[in-house]
Amino acid sequence: MNDYTLNKQPKDPRLCKSILKTITINRKKLGLEFEDVANELGLQPGTLRNKLKPSYDMGDMTLTEFMHFLELTGDYAALEYIAKKFGFVLVCEKKAHTTTMDINILVDRSNIENADVFKAVKVAMSDGEVTPQERDIILKEIEEAQSANAELKDLVLHLSTKE
Repeated sequence: MNDYTLNKQPKDPRLCKSILKTITINRKKLGLEFEDVANELGLQPGTLRNKLKPSYDMGDMTLTEFMHFLELTGDYAALEYIAKKFGFVLVCEKKAHTTTMDINILVDRSNIENADVFKAVKVAMSDGEVTPQERDIILKEIEEAQSANAELKDLVLHLSTKE
């Protein structure tokens, strides 16, 4: 059972950091200052800063603000973090035309990532035991393989086929 204060889950510091990092990276690209991002979200800059401070209990970013943030920046790193936290891989439905060359490149990448999983498991199990560090390496390799396979699946779904 989770120990929530006043039936509220604490803020996720990594999610807050991801959102702040996205703002920092994209404000330069979009030519916006932090204050502009806050104003675009309908917030005062200090309010946005507080909402993104893990130690500040009085306010969280709302779902509407988060969705507006995603639309404003076009950067989905925070959403990818949330998906990964719950065991999902975020895949964007690409509307662009996919070529067989794109598929070839991704199938190679997918094969390499899956081989890395195989290697990590074999190395970890070579002595008959798996350490916590080895387990973390295996899980990291599986995550990378899942991501490569999800990207490959997405491209194949959008591949033009002969009727």
